[in-house]
This record gives sequence, structure tokens and C-alpha cells, in this order.
Amino acid sequence: MFQHVALREAYGRRVGRGGAAVTNAVEISGLNKWFKNFHVLKDINLTVAQGERVVVCGPSGSGKSTLIRCINALEPHQEGKLIVEGVELSEEIGHIEAVRANVGMVFQQFNLFPHLTVLENCTLAPMWVKRMP
Repeated sequence: MFQHVALREAYGRRVGRGGAAVTNAVEISGLNKWFKNFHVLKDINLTVAQGERVVVCGPSGSGKSTLIRCINALEPHQEGKLIVEGVELSEEIGHIEAVRANVGMVFQQFNLFPHLTVLENCTLAPMWVKRMP
């Protein structure tokens, strides 16, 4: 099973749907994911506060990438509750698009653009999707 290490750096609170303050960037409770008969994620519970930095580490095959892919709705989960920026992930496409517009991922291995620096790779998506300068 993977472990996570959190470095707390509190920043300002965000406002979610309905004007309520969003205090957690990610809330996961009882998350389960299977690939056929293989139970990849077993009853995962995790809360990441706004501004908090989290490192997910563990041996190969422990479910790290699957967890991150579930948080960004690139991989569906079968059981449990997953809330990102105050939006509960469900099969509704609007919820998925809302989360993806605010969650960034940098993939491992050969998925970075080789002609760009690390910083340029990390800032490319927000500049492209959100038209940030």
C-alpha cells in the first residue's frame, strides 16, 4: 500500500458552489477501484487541505498512479466518495469537466515535451486551458 506525506502550507480559502467556503482541495472517503478481479485501491481515505502539498510514494504497483488518475477523473472509481474543490466526482460530465479545469497533472516518464523546460511543461496547460499569461 502506498503512503502519503503531507507538507502543510495554508493559503486563502476558496469558494465552492453555492458560495460555501471550500477548506479542502481533495476529500476521499472509502474509495475502491478494481481492474477486473484485482482490487487496486482498498477503502482509501484522504483529505488534502487547500494549499497543502502531498507526496504519494510507494512501491511499483501499489496504486499511486491509479489514485492520482481517479482524482483527475481519468480513471473511474467503483465505490466511495471523491470530492475535488467542492465538486463530487460522479459520472456527470459537467462535474468531471469542472474538476479537470482546476486540477493539473504532470505525467511520469516520457510524457513531458522534451523541447520544454520542467517549468514550461508545468505551466503549459494552465496557459492553454485557462488562457493564463
